[in-house]
Amino acid sequence: MKSIYAITPSGIDFKKLIFEIEKMLSLGINLFQYREKSLSERQLKNNASILLEVIKKNNGKLLINDSPRIAVEIGADGFHLGMEDYLSPQNLKFIKEHKETINSDYIKGLTCKWDYELVKNPPEDLITWNYLAVGAFFKSETKKDVSLLKNKDKSYPLTISSKPLVAIGGINYQNMDSVLSLGYETIALSKGIFFAKNLENIIKNLNEEN
Repeated sequence: MKSIYAITPSGIDFKKLIFEIEKMLSLGINLFQYREKSLSERQLKNNASILLEVIKKNNGKLLINDSPRIAVEIGADGFHLGMEDYLSPQNLKFIKEHKETINSDYIKGLTCKWDYELVKNPPEDLITWNYLAVGAFFKSETKKDVSLLKNKDKSYPLTISSKPLVAIGGINYQNMDSVLSLGYETIALSKGIFFAKNLENIIKNLNEEN
């Protein structure tokens, strides 16, 4: 079943963000990641709590980017980390202290970029990852320092991982078919969906793939 994982663009007006998320929920998108780099931790936590209420009311799921602690404190569905975030002393300490709860109650995602060894053997001495994100598939405005794969098979990670994989990086309405055709079940969209004027077409296109 093909699906969209909606990742919030950093810096978007919060009222607009809520409006866009409610619209997506009404169209059947139910997995979201709150990614915000421009706010204080206090404001981030406050906004995340509001989004969680909106999303849960519509039977969706919300993951928090970079912060397992905020995810646990507000009762979100999970969190997403890059390797640097995972290895940060603050996050490692929190994960060690709450390992059992995190493993049993939360969705955990890890960005692997195009690191095949990481895709094949993600670090699981503390927690078991529920999904891995691979990419970037295309240049992205959300992340300026993306790692693009050149002249290699972008479907290869699907052959070496036993975990669900999420395709990330610069995916939008114009190029999503090329990613889905590789065999990825879930594609992550950020600006490609939050600023889309043709949201209904994106959903229709996805439904035609199923």
